[in-house]
Amino acid sequence: MRRTTTRSISRSVTRSGRERSALDAAYDECRRLVRTTRPTEHALMALMPPSAQPVCWALYAAFGHADDLLDRSEEAPEERGRQLREWRVALEADLASGTSDDPIRLALTDAVWHWGLDLGDLLGALDAVQRDDDREGVATWEEWRERAHAQNVSWPEQLMRMLVRMGLPVPVRLRDLPGFTRFVEGLFLTDMLRDLPEDLDSGHVWFPGEVLDRFRVTPADLLSRQWTPAVRELIGHLVDEARGWLETSRRALSDTLPLGPSIVLDTTVELFGAELDAILRAGPAVLRRRIRVPAHTRLRILGPARARAAVVWRLTLPPDRLTAGAPARTATTDRTGLPSPSGGTGPGELTGPERHTPKIAEPPLPPRPHRDGARPPVIAAAQLPQHVAIVMDGNGRWATGLGLPRDEGHRAGAVALRDVVQGALEIGLPHLTVYAFSTENWKRSPDEVSKLFAIMRSELLDGELLDHDVRLRWVGSPDGLPDDVVEVLRSQQHATRDRAGLTLNVCVNYGGRAELAQAGAALARAALAGEVDPARVSEQLFAAHLPHHALPDVDLLWRTSGEIRTSNFLPWHAHYAELHFTDQPWPDVDRRDLWEAITAYTHRKRRKGAASVSAPVDGAE
Repeated sequence: MRRTTTRSISRSVTRSGRERSALDAAYDECRRLVRTTRPTEHALMALMPPSAQPVCWALYAAFGHADDLLDRSEEAPEERGRQLREWRVALEADLASGTSDDPIRLALTDAVWHWGLDLGDLLGALDAVQRDDDREGVATWEEWRERAHAQNVSWPEQLMRMLVRMGLPVPVRLRDLPGFTRFVEGLFLTDMLRDLPEDLDSGHVWFPGEVLDRFRVTPADLLSRQWTPAVRELIGHLVDEARGWLETSRRALSDTLPLGPSIVLDTTVELFGAELDAILRAGPAVLRRRIRVPAHTRLRILGPARARAAVVWRLTLPPDRLTAGAPARTATTDRTGLPSPSGGTGPGELTGPERHTPKIAEPPLPPRPHRDGARPPVIAAAQLPQHVAIVMDGNGRWATGLGLPRDEGHRAGAVALRDVVQGALEIGLPHLTVYAFSTENWKRSPDEVSKLFAIMRSELLDGELLDHDVRLRWVGSPDGLPDDVVEVLRSQQHATRDRAGLTLNVCVNYGGRAELAQAGAALARAALAGEVDPARVSEQLFAAHLPHHALPDVDLLWRTSGEIRTSNFLPWHAHYAELHFTDQPWPDVDRRDLWEAITAYTHRKRRKGAASVSAPVDGAE
């Protein structure tokens, strides 16, 4: 059979309107497989943005196909294992070369290339499925959970990575979020109950031995399909466990995820809960056939969810990211899904799990181009400001104006910051400081503060900005901050300490007056200790006692959303800053607004108190 390359597929031209490219056909095959074998999961994938749905089909079809190869009851176990190993080897070769003659592997390869999915994580999850070939069962809940996590954590994280690439600030490292592992366990146990007849057909009982012993049920009882009182109690207990884990995880995750993924989460819990209800009602049939949720129940749950998801994606994603269909790959895509600095496709760079994109890219990636192809103005280095500081104002008002919760404004603001940082890198700005959380922001509701910190932590953990030549520095106090936020700020500051590009100062729990008071207190202590002569205190000596004395003076201070004040932001460092105020709320800003602010700065005359050559001195500047 002729091998099809993903590089040529995107350029293929059909002879008639009825003909489709091989890549479209590959994604359609994945969709058909998921729809026929996993209708619940297929329905949930329809809640994702249309452009993301083909990737969902490809990921789930690949994992489902690997699992099905092991579950074929008509073949000997050693033959099933051999087929899975061969398919896994072929997949890795396809991912390395960018070619495939298998529709599922072709779709998955295209998804990995286009969206910059984590290759090592994907192959690791498939290896975990393959390990089932060598095990008879699991003895304890701990062993069961290890199996569940190894096989099931990767693919939802890949979907989050894809949403990040689409411009939505979501946490990629879901496994770090409280409640997520319980969510995975609830899904896995529900799926295990649903797949029980197929597992029994293949001679497998995957429930932990310790729970079987507790209810005095043996694997032989289940394999013989005996519906005894003990088996009934066991199934009822497992249904309750799965339901409890799903509900607990929903409560834990609801404040962490943005609105779109939250709708998917809630609907997943409701739909899987309906499956658990159906399993409980099925009685002995649960041992003999797959139990399905009644159509009217599915419609009751999915109908409103689809309407809400469609509205949210339209409001929170750029229009060009909502197009349905298979993702169109370009000929200049590297392994991250971003334009290759060399201008070539470079498929040979994908050589296995050891080459997956790291959390902190070394060497750093070049700046990501603007989605509309905008380029920065040409400004001589001598005319560029060395340090721009931004009060990112208007997130909450932006969200309220659209009828969204305030935290959705903070998520949209995080997307705006990503683009502005890319613009700072493109134009060659040395220092950028942003006001992320002030000491006055503690006056906001505890719920909003908690969600803001969760967004901040997930942004820092994602590493999308830090994949570029960005040196992160934290400006602020740890007092009162959540431990996990302090930890990630310090760890990312340490991880990027040797970067030589843009220095991004993130002000978290910062207040200008508090900074000045700290400097005064430090000077007073030095004077009492005889280290400083009070009569010789100078501006330079005072500045040396500031908590963040290495911060350079601000040349340009920019505030968005129509407010004309500096709000206790860098009073010492911004004493001679040029001020720039714009009306648009921060979520509506992108790098072009930064370039406009910098261009406006270049037209200012910065005399710092000195007289111009042609004008008399009227007073202080």
